[in-house]
Amino acid sequence: MATEQKPGMIQSQKGRVYCPSCTHTVEAEVLAKGKRQFTRPGQKCARCASTLDAAYILYLDKVAA
Repeated sequence: MATEQKPGMIQSQKGRVYCPSCTHTVEAEVLAKGKRQFTRPGQKCARCASTLDAAYILYLDKVAA
């Protein structure tokens, strides 16, 4: 049985994002609200320490159910 999501709830999960400063793919926390996905504000790149606010989300880590 699937759990229902209330509208406006923000889900958090790990994912891989593209850092525009160092051009590498790094792990970051991704927030999802409805159909929109974005990185958690204030995160830093593990390689170059620049902010990941403008990072591109490549894929999310999904757990098998």
